[in-house]
Amino acid sequence: MFQLFDLIMTSAIGVFLLSTIQNLFYGALLAGECDECGFNDLGKLLFGGLILAVLVGIFVSLLYRRSRDRNAADSEFVSMRLTNEKR
Repeated sequence: MFQLFDLIMTSAIGVFLLSTIQNLFYGALLAGECDECGFNDLGKLLFGGLILAVLVGIFVSLLYRRSRDRNAADSEFVSMRLTNEKR
């Protein structure tokens, strides 16, 4: 398992993924640096992120429900059971 992980990380794709993650971290650090931001501003950002996460969850669940309802007619469930039961 470790050898597979090592091969992936030393390949071009692994290096690209690691550099992308590193760039995302640097971007988050730059976006997070705010000299004027106080504790209240951070609380507002946390609350806004919570609301955004809830709204995204509701949106995804609605999309999932709609796609499931549309495909319900396509796949009909057939039940098979043993009819020759010994009593």
